[in-house]
Amino acid sequence: MIDINNFDAIEIGLASSKQIRGWSSGEVTKPETINYRTLKPEKDGLFCERIFGPTKDWECYCGKYKRVRYKGIVCERCGVEVTRSKVRRERMGHIDLAAPVSHIWFFKGVPSRIGYLLDMAPKELEKILYFAASIVTSVDQEARWRDIPKLREEMQAEIDRARSEENERVGELRTSREARLVYLAGGGEKDFIDEDHLWAESLDINVKKLSDDERKKLENEIKKTFATDIDDTQAYYEDARERLKDVWKLFSNADEPAGEPPAEGEDWPLETYVEKAVEKDQFKPKLIIPDETFFRELKHRFGSPFGFGEYFQGGMGAEHVRELLRDQPEYDRDSAPRAVDPDRVPGENVRPQDLPGIVMEHERVDLEDIVKNGKGQKQARSVKRLKVLSAFLNSNNRPEMMVLEAVPVIPPELRPMVQLDGGRFATSDLNDLYRRVINRNNRLKRLLDLGAPEIIVNNEKRMLQEAVDALFDNGRRGRPVTGPGNRPLKSLSDMLKGKQGRFRQNLLGKRVDYSGRSVIVSGPSLRLHQCGLPKLMALELFKPFIMAQLVERKDAQNIKAAKKMVDSMIPQVWDVLEQ
Repeated sequence: MIDINNFDAIEIGLASSKQIRGWSSGEVTKPETINYRTLKPEKDGLFCERIFGPTKDWECYCGKYKRVRYKGIVCERCGVEVTRSKVRRERMGHIDLAAPVSHIWFFKGVPSRIGYLLDMAPKELEKILYFAASIVTSVDQEARWRDIPKLREEMQAEIDRARSEENERVGELRTSREARLVYLAGGGEKDFIDEDHLWAESLDINVKKLSDDERKKLENEIKKTFATDIDDTQAYYEDARERLKDVWKLFSNADEPAGEPPAEGEDWPLETYVEKAVEKDQFKPKLIIPDETFFRELKHRFGSPFGFGEYFQGGMGAEHVRELLRDQPEYDRDSAPRAVDPDRVPGENVRPQDLPGIVMEHERVDLEDIVKNGKGQKQARSVKRLKVLSAFLNSNNRPEMMVLEAVPVIPPELRPMVQLDGGRFATSDLNDLYRRVINRNNRLKRLLDLGAPEIIVNNEKRMLQEAVDALFDNGRRGRPVTGPGNRPLKSLSDMLKGKQGRFRQNLLGKRVDYSGRSVIVSGPSLRLHQCGLPKLMALELFKPFIMAQLVERKDAQNIKAAKKMVDSMIPQVWDVLEQ
């Protein structure tokens, strides 16, 4: 057991989600604080007695156990331990998050620790964390280069299939257009099938009785409608084919040949694509893809077991940033490459260098080399990155701990709720910020259970990230969360930092009795060597001596009476002060 009164130094480090759960006495799952009728804490809420301890000494929530003789017993009815109420100043809770979130101090701080470790600009990192862009976390390069000839054929078949579907659909539209024009020209003497039949039935006019002008007008409308449909269909399939080609260019590190395709309206075959230099290969970890449709196509083809195989992993949000931050064990970079297994499934038994994460020692060696031999801006940035990396290595903190799976809930006595005159309640801002986190977390859990569309789930994950950001440091990123009167809510950081924070206000310097401060001014009646002291200030500074003198002179019977005399400033007090 650690003796909290006897220590030499304090070391502050990162807490893992496992440690946060270890500190906790229970999970807070409800945003409620107290019951409006009974005024007692709600179960599993932010003031829950089962988690944080009883509100009354030696009394459980339901009242079954009262008095000190039941000390240590956990009530089988309400689950509250019979103990002192002061444990509500020390017991913590936690919130298990439905999706990982990044800690805003390490992302938005200066310097950005996450940005330096990943060698990414904070703006780019922000796009990933707040679901504005996707990132590649790992690529199975061995399987990728091994399977490119086979995948080229499969992608070519997909492009040809898209071209075939386009021709088929455009042909159907043209056939339907001609059939409707013939129907009008023949005065309604034609039988239809499917949608053309429904179209003919939907006409609210008698085709046989149409004048030539009316028939001409209707024919022009049909031609115009079908021309638009054909153009839209061709544009849709053209976009689909271009997207497939762009996906293949990125995956295969190749480009289309220069010049026009061999035939008008045709595409260059993929086998004619020109391979680029290895140094220009962009398809590797930390590649940011802002186009969501493009990334979805890439993921569907090359990042899913339902496509061509899991050749890469990636996505949006803090969970994928955590994969990039994961501390990987060292491996021998100078060893000969292993033999390529033609039967290995992509994504399984991947080489160490293709796994997601950071090998910290390798990264340090590379940065030290750049610092030693590099120059200019690259060298200066490497110095800063090396400083952050060395701090992690020397402190045994793991980088992935900067992404949280659980949020600590501080003891309720440190974020109190107080009843005011008139029955209203005043509460700490932290309770509002915790409530936002719990509400959004519960909503995200519900959406995940329902199997909601990815776009809705991602939006809810972003809102959860913003709620946790506001809890830790409100206003650090963009507009702060405000309360009544548009006042920014005080977050956990605000409780610690600044002149009104815990350290400067309460711990480093405290208000003490018999002290005071005053403005120094010149006194016209004083000589150069004299210093005047206001009578009230002197009375406060010498208060203990004056009280002792009053008791000694028998002007007061005891210290308590002497204190009252000093507070009332009777003449005897000033006499003692003069002496």
